[in-house]
Amino acid sequence: MSYVTLEVQIDHGRVVPKEPGKLPETASGLLTILEAAPTIGSPMSPLEAFRDLQRQLQLTPEKAEAWKTAIREARR
Repeated sequence: MSYVTLEVQIDHGRVVPKEPGKLPETASGLLTILEAAPTIGSPMSPLEAFRDLQRQLQLTPEKAEAWKTAIREARR
């Protein structure tokens, strides 16, 4: 058994494959609906993303500084 994953769009309840050539002539399958994540404002800057991660992970200032140093070193 083999599987094919295709990107599709739904237009007024009809499934429209973005690459119809990849579809077999006949088959059965499953459809997973991926809802777009709501966008709130503009994308975060790297610093904003880091601060958000710091809050979520409940990092102490010392641990946060160690992560920043490790990230800086990895980017070199």
